[in-house]
Amino acid sequence: MEKGVIERDVRDTVRSIRGSMHGNVIRALVELITNSDDSYIRLEDENVSIDGVIEILYAKDKFQGRFAVCDNAEGMTIDDVRDSFKYYGKATSGLKKGKNVRGYFGHGAKDALASMINGRICTIKDGNFIECRLYIENEIPYYEIDDLIPANAKLRKKTRIIGNGTSAYFVADPNITGTVPRLDTIQSELANNYLLRKIMTNPKRKVLLKTKGEKPRTLRYKPPKGMEVLSDDFIINFGDFGEFPIHFSLWRADTELLQTGEDRTGGLLLVDDEDIVLDLSLFKYDNEPLAAKFFGEVKIRGFRQLLINEEPVLREDRVGLNKRHKFCKSLIEKIEERLENQVKIEKLRQKSEDGSKIDREESSRFKEAFNILNEIAKEELQDVENLGEDPSNTIQEPKNGFCFYPASAEITVGKRYSLELRISTKKVGHGSLIKITSTQSKIRFSPKEIRLSTENGIGIVQKYITIVCNEPNIDGIIKATTGDNVTESRLFIKPEEQVYFEGLLFQPKSITIRPNRPRKISLHVYTKLIQGGSLIELKSDNDSIILSKDQIIVNESDAIKHVAKYDFEVWGEGEGQDAIICAECGTYFDLAEIRVRSITEKNKKGHKGMFSDPEFNYDQDPNQRTSYSLETGKVVIYVNFPSIKLYLGQECQFRKTLPSQVLVADLIAERSFYEIAKKKVETSGALLRPASKHDRIQRDANELSKNYGDKLHQALVDQNLIKEAKETIS
Repeated sequence: MEKGVIERDVRDTVRSIRGSMHGNVIRALVELITNSDDSYIRLEDENVSIDGVIEILYAKDKFQGRFAVCDNAEGMTIDDVRDSFKYYGKATSGLKKGKNVRGYFGHGAKDALASMINGRICTIKDGNFIECRLYIENEIPYYEIDDLIPANAKLRKKTRIIGNGTSAYFVADPNITGTVPRLDTIQSELANNYLLRKIMTNPKRKVLLKTKGEKPRTLRYKPPKGMEVLSDDFIINFGDFGEFPIHFSLWRADTELLQTGEDRTGGLLLVDDEDIVLDLSLFKYDNEPLAAKFFGEVKIRGFRQLLINEEPVLREDRVGLNKRHKFCKSLIEKIEERLENQVKIEKLRQKSEDGSKIDREESSRFKEAFNILNEIAKEELQDVENLGEDPSNTIQEPKNGFCFYPASAEITVGKRYSLELRISTKKVGHGSLIKITSTQSKIRFSPKEIRLSTENGIGIVQKYITIVCNEPNIDGIIKATTGDNVTESRLFIKPEEQVYFEGLLFQPKSITIRPNRPRKISLHVYTKLIQGGSLIELKSDNDSIILSKDQIIVNESDAIKHVAKYDFEVWGEGEGQDAIICAECGTYFDLAEIRVRSITEKNKKGHKGMFSDPEFNYDQDPNQRTSYSLETGKVVIYVNFPSIKLYLGQECQFRKTLPSQVLVADLIAERSFYEIAKKKVETSGALLRPASKHDRIQRDANELSKNYGDKLHQALVDQNLIKEAKETIS
């Protein structure tokens, strides 16, 4: 009889290496960052002082990307390198020895480096330098370990290792990875990656993303805003392992969260005794709309003992629990039971909100009121400017029977214009399709096409193209084509006049961004007011919303027609964060609003004009009475704000009473007039400091209330109730 250990075939090892990474650059970086964190953890366990810095270096080289992950942690001896990289699957992280590390399977770094191009580890320990290369050649995995050499200053500068530490390098090639991610993508996907969540929230770690010529970007993650709705402790018994104490904490966010992908902001983060991330899921409620705002954490004490004893409780690809394992099944059942109860509560909440939705009678009043408000806004703000001839003038026959009016025009960035297309039905017959195009992608226009019908009449027909552009100092041609008939209008986009008065102007003035997803914003500078050499300071009033630049030095050679444009990036570290960013130079300044949301707020029905029907919000502990959504045009009334709940009731059940209707009318009027005044002031070109700007807005809002308040109240409040109340008193 022959007996022996079944050896692993090299082909199977290669399949495992490639299968675990799938050519994914982010996954490879996650493994290397985790290894650096594990190394710092081992030093912390020994009470060694650390700086906790993990640097991610990125450089684009034609179509390839060059990456490195560097730390100042333990470093490795030549025996450590041999143990770590000669064997596939060997327990080398320290888990078996009771270290508080994540390295469960013994092949994370090997997979990350060998699956890419030029994968190598450079490490310094006690003054000695070692380099190890990992690669696949002819479908066989290889390692090469160089002899020890002294760690001289040149090697330390090259590897960025100050004392002891390790730097891991690889090249990402599109033939392997499919695409090489951009810097912004790397920032977003690493900062939001759930496997790195505890690292990105650990104050003892500083993760820096660096590329040549740019300010280093600190990668951090901030949990969504919300409140804890359930905190619970329970026990799972599992065979000879005994009891596993579990702590369950569920939170409800203020906004809907992203509930899919490795960068999801929602879901329950499952961690072990030492806060090592195991999974992120709501399990069977992952796709449940009623659970869209849920996030939280489940801590499983004793879980590491299962790993030490080789229980297959985690998937081989290291992305989540093995749901078939008996322990995991029990755990998931307990979690789902608790989620089920909270989903039922959400269902009752939704039912309550549905029960207080606007009925036909209220809808009629609101419709009339918001028509009034939109007319006021249109009149006060002059929303669209006509570029064509005065409509009251006698209509002249268009040249060639098909023509834009005007043939050329200057328009201002950020404003809406209507461009007239005049058509003679003698030249362009009914049924003709007219296609509208632009040579400049940054000029937005609608509609894209016009169908000429008999309903348009016979003779001269006027159609209007709505145009808006948010990029100054460019030009483009709007073209209309039908058959052989072609007409053009050339547009030059100049900055908003506001920049000429205030000296500084952000574009856009308000943006919504994904968590940790950088977005470009521009600052336009009028160099006749703010001269070359001037220093402009950029600031955010929220530490969780970061600017890629702290200052800009004005260079007059950057200006076109005396306006210089400076681009920078802004990103936010947490779901639900809001900030005002400010550019300031002496007495000149401008402000922009930044919002961080993982899911764009939905406007299911759409709205015309600045305002649409109000929304009644049922959050339990709101910080304000009302708000306004730029995306939906809704004035949001927070029912559970104490002074509002007193009149409307907790479930809005008293909304049809006279006191409630008067209060709602006051709230809508107050917020709507403020928003109209705010928009008017911001586009007026007036030179205002922040304090005087607020006073100006409030003054204009009061004037609007004085002029239109009674008209709005008459529309919003049931006049029969007022009549009945007066009769009762008399």
